[in-house]
Amino acid sequence: MNAFYAMLLPITIGMLLLCVGYSYRERGSGVFMIWLGMLLILGTIGFKILEKLT
Repeated sequence: MNAFYAMLLPITIGMLLLCVGYSYRERGSGVFMIWLGMLLILGTIGFKILEKLT
């Protein structure tokens, strides 16, 4: 798996979690999915930034 797909996979999963979580935002599990999706996307971006700085 090359580097492009290694970064595309977590961002795609994070976007799917955001979409599904937004649909169930009245429930606790929906809010958890929104948080998990945001952490996955921001963590991937943060990892890529830190990787470029070193």
